[in-house]
Amino acid sequence: MDQNAIAIESLLIKDWASGLRITTIPQAMRRLGFSNDIDQRWEMANHMDALWHSTLEAPEKIQEVNSAIGLTTAEDQAGLTEHWRDQVGSWDRASILLTDDEKLIARHILYRRRYRSSLPSLEEIAASVGTGLEETASGIRMLAKLGFLAIAAVHDVAGYSLTEDHGRFLDGLGFSFHTVTLDGDERFGIP
Repeated sequence: MDQNAIAIESLLIKDWASGLRITTIPQAMRRLGFSNDIDQRWEMANHMDALWHSTLEAPEKIQEVNSAIGLTTAEDQAGLTEHWRDQVGSWDRASILLTDDEKLIARHILYRRRYRSSLPSLEEIAASVGTGLEETASGIRMLAKLGFLAIAAVHDVAGYSLTEDHGRFLDGLGFSFHTVTLDGDERFGIP
């Protein structure tokens, strides 16, 4: 693992240990001043997925969450513990892999598909999400790499389509996110 990957992993482990921060790989990369590298994000997500789940499902982390949100009775704590483990267990690696804009791109495609027979063009997605064409194309590539979309070739993202099993990405967190931005532009997700 290179130095950048070690720094990203260290930051993620520290944030996830709080039990209340679901910092994504792109957020960690940005905080560390690294460029958005799709391949590096992909490798990190593959490496970190199991660790992410085990960190958030650990008994001491569940207890920290109980304390942080003020659950004091054994009954309330047991209810959260069961719900928390089920919820965290259903989170796909897309939750830590994708940028907020990539999640918005996916949501826009799904919304458009629901109400029209055709999928939106890259220009329509870019206008709706507020991204440039290059960033939109990059998002389509990442969503294809993830298995949500299919593209004929890496350089031909305009002819994308939804995969047959694209619905599985709606389980757990799906393409939802809640990003907190602190003073100093520190960003992280919360459950």
